[in-house]
Amino acid sequence: MEKSESRVAFVCAALNRANAKYLVIGGVACILHGYARATDDVDILIERTESNAARVLRALSRVGYGFAREWSPAELLKKPVTIIGDDPRVDIFTVAWKVKYELAAPNASTVQVHGVRVPLISIDDLIETK
Repeated sequence: MEKSESRVAFVCAALNRANAKYLVIGGVACILHGYARATDDVDILIERTESNAARVLRALSRVGYGFAREWSPAELLKKPVTIIGDDPRVDIFTVAWKVKYELAAPNASTVQVHGVRVPLISIDDLIETK
């Protein structure tokens, strides 16, 4: 779990510095909710606005995800999921199954991982993403 925690802290610290609006979802969210799960990527569900998509892409490009510079915010918002980089791979969701950021954000909680604030999708909304 230590490797997953340091990966999520790295990605979330960059997103927090950019004031991005996002929630951690997927396998890491399962782990942070206390369930055993193997995962190597960080899945995030973002607010679907061009300004937020720009903040997300800028944040990732500043911490070694140079490929993020290749995407425009509009391109990112056209797809339900965009995969950027590796180690860790970051999957950026604009919608996760039928769950959108706007609906999940009010139910979210915040946890600390290695001293970094991590916005975490609720367990009920996480189940809806599967």
